[in-house]
Amino acid sequence: MQNFNLKIMDESTYDVFVAGTGLAGIAAAIGAARDGLKVGMAEYFGRPGGVPVSGILGIVSGLRTEDELVSDGFFFRELLERARAVNGVVERPGRGMFEPEKLSLILLEMLAENGVELSLYTPLIGAEVEGRRIAAAITSSKSGNHRVRARLFVDATGDGDLAAMAGCPYEIGRESDGKVQSSSLTFCIGGIDADRVPPTPEITAIWRRYEHQVPTDHAVVNRLPHGHGAILNMTHILDCNCLNDADLLRIRREGTRQAFEIVDFFRARVPGFENACLSMTAEQVGVRETRRITGDYILTKDDVTAGRDFPDRIARCAWPIDIHNPEAPHSDGMIHLKQSYSIPYRCITPLGMDNLYMAGRPISADHVAFSSSRINGTCIALGQAIGLAASEAVKHGTRGVDVGGLQARLRAGGAVVDRTGIPAEQGKA
Repeated sequence: MQNFNLKIMDESTYDVFVAGTGLAGIAAAIGAARDGLKVGMAEYFGRPGGVPVSGILGIVSGLRTEDELVSDGFFFRELLERARAVNGVVERPGRGMFEPEKLSLILLEMLAENGVELSLYTPLIGAEVEGRRIAAAITSSKSGNHRVRARLFVDATGDGDLAAMAGCPYEIGRESDGKVQSSSLTFCIGGIDADRVPPTPEITAIWRRYEHQVPTDHAVVNRLPHGHGAILNMTHILDCNCLNDADLLRIRREGTRQAFEIVDFFRARVPGFENACLSMTAEQVGVRETRRITGDYILTKDDVTAGRDFPDRIARCAWPIDIHNPEAPHSDGMIHLKQSYSIPYRCITPLGMDNLYMAGRPISADHVAFSSSRINGTCIALGQAIGLAASEAVKHGTRGVDVGGLQARLRAGGAVVDRTGIPAEQGKA
């Protein structure tokens, strides 16, 4: 029998290394690079952008409520400006619907322009830890295994992979049985007659009128900016754990089957979809919940429902409590909040690790609070905060950052730190 040893082909060294290229990770990387830091990134998939791109979701939600501007700042403003210039976004109150391919190109250009060294098709496979610090991340690609050294690491994997590999504590799922929210496989439909497609509430009414095997009770249809297609986020795969290989395969099989069933239903029942076809399913599964990395503070359901403000707040969120039942068909049963709440800096600093930030979904939160905080608008806000904190964290560690000074920089850059009404000129997302 031949023994295989992990052979490291080469090494690289950065001030900041970001694992994963979701929008939170990219916001962090660009912010750090603009502060003069040398930044590297590695991504498992072949395109940057996370679920809005590889998951072809396109949507960036949670930007505002009717009464409050909740998420803003340098990264989203630039993203929106570039997308408008190429007719790559449909703006709605509180969200932007980006065309995934155009968003991918915009992100590739932004990373290159800011000098971020990007590696694609490069999964993370390990971490080397010395005391309370990550010394190196190990990645793998067609070129071989690679050791990446950095003074500061950012876990933007969406599943907390780097933090878990480094031995950070975490929780998974609901307290009663550990089951996580259901997953989805987003897909794109082409060949629709855009002028005849009814509003989504009418499509939902049609969907509820007839029997089907897809475990959701409402339609989620997002029209693409060019008007010739739509992205549907309607599949639901129950009782799955996206940290499990067998469940990932089941999501792909069941999600694809559901996608074809939905297309057949739309062709038969929904005006404007008579000649529709399934043009593609997402490369990346729509994961709602895996690990929640335990930090210096755990955001709770009570924090969310009370609209709590924290002295060390670095971002805000007002997305409803939105738990997709692991075991039953999904209904549009979100619990809406009366006001926004803040997310403290302590939620992005994992216990026992002094040079690691959590960017995006798997911050320190309980199962219920997490169902609100996971929204992309808030993830971007957290990434922006990490990018501005990076230069100080590189020098003094994550717990040596002056959070008051960070808050001042966030406010100066247009980020929403404090509860505020929407300025009169803020008419759109």
